Amino acid sequence: MTGVLVTLTALVVVLTFVRLVPFDAVTPFAQVVGLTPWVGALGVLVLLGALVARRRLVALLLAACLVAHAVWLAPFFSGGPTAAPPGTAPLRVLGVNAWFGQADAAAVVETVRAEDVDALAVVELTTDFRERLVAAGIEDVLPHHVDAKVGSGAPGSGLWSALPLSDVDTTEFSTFAMPSAVVEVGGVPVRVTAVHPVPPLPELAHEWHAEMLRLGHRAHEDPLPQVLVGDFNATYDHATFRDLLGDRFHDATRSAGQGLNLSWSARPGTPALLDLDHVVTDRENVVTDVGSLHVPDTDHRAVVATVHVPVG
Repeated sequence: MTGVLVTLTALVVVLTFVRLVPFDAVTPFAQVVGLTPWVGALGVLVLLGALVARRRLVALLLAACLVAHAVWLAPFFSGGPTAAPPGTAPLRVLGVNAWFGQADAAAVVETVRAEDVDALAVVELTTDFRERLVAAGIEDVLPHHVDAKVGSGAPGSGLWSALPLSDVDTTEFSTFAMPSAVVEVGGVPVRVTAVHPVPPLPELAHEWHAEMLRLGHRAHEDPLPQVLVGDFNATYDHATFRDLLGDRFHDATRSAGQGLNLSWSARPGTPALLDLDHVVTDRENVVTDVGSLHVPDTDHRAVVATVHVPVG
């Protein structure tokens, strides 16, 4: 019993330390830090065991770790704005990972209709999936469209919009396409970007970090209001993701305070462990009605949010 308690305590302490490290572009930090919320849950159970076993020092160490986890998690459950602020105009956005084009295109179009979506970002967009979206009627609800790197694999990404697209940018600055375009929201130009850096696998951790840096640099350098939506392959616990936010942007899920959006994995028989899909926007843009939605035949839940842009 003592050996198990010590081992689990060491695991909680080490993984808490990983969350504290401000640099995650190395293995195994990049891969395990996303599990931080589950470390907190494990810490509660181990603390109860330490109290039962009357291991005071172990309990104090675990309690200190749990304070840190409480600080990190609390904003996700603190509640946020639920009504549109005065002097703003809404932009309803939806992000879908098509899982190498295997997702149910008709279900995506139906979700767009049901959620009254203004802008849709699709990553892992293939030629076949694009054609199936068109056949399912995507152009009837979102007639404006731009995509990049669309073929038979994962690199393709696209944007569909109910609003006209201008200043389209398909610059290749990442392995997977991250196209962007400007829409007018209540007369205010807003740049919307479909986000999809490579995943931080052991052999790709440095490239993932570099692509996130380039994405963040481009967003921070653009004076227009930004809405970045898609599969960031990162959680809020990744320092790289928080660096991308900086002091300009906020994560819609965290700001809404309605809980974690455990968007991956959504495959049948696999647990939902990680919050990888996000809507990121300027802090001045208030976000309400954030949620995640099931899309058949894909390994991610879709992310949906309403971004309210100041127009006054």
